Amino acid sequence: MLENLEPFKPGEVPAPVLEPAPRLLESERPGRVHWVVVRTRPPGTTDRVPAGTVLVTRFWHPRDRSWSENAFESLDHALRLFVDESGWILRQQQALDGPHIYELLFEARREDFSRPSTEQLLEDVGLSPQDVAKLLKGPDQDQAAE
Repeated sequence: MLENLEPFKPGEVPAPVLEPAPRLLESERPGRVHWVVVRTRPPGTTDRVPAGTVLVTRFWHPRDRSWSENAFESLDHALRLFVDESGWILRQQQALDGPHIYELLFEARREDFSRPSTEQLLEDVGLSPQDVAKLLKGPDQDQAAE
């Protein structure tokens, strides 16, 4: 099929069509942007995660100044938490080598990290720090400790 096409003559080579790069999506949220890179991995044998966990997310939490790890049933479940509950905007998602290994890039705002933690909210409604720790451990881990 290509052999039937006549080659371009030296003076007839078309110039490449240049198109401007698409503009980055601009956020409607005011404030200084904070980029969050979230890496996922399958749970390891030493991870203490609930039954049904398919992947574990990890990112640096600036307020807590520590790594934040969370267990999820699916990538969609993790995305819903970060986007719907945290208010972050997913800017890039790429699969890496291996099952359930992804790198996600989110646009967030500094104020997203200054909200009270789950522990603080539970203590504010009257639970003791011991009750909060027991509640957040989950029922599966309570049975394993007994």
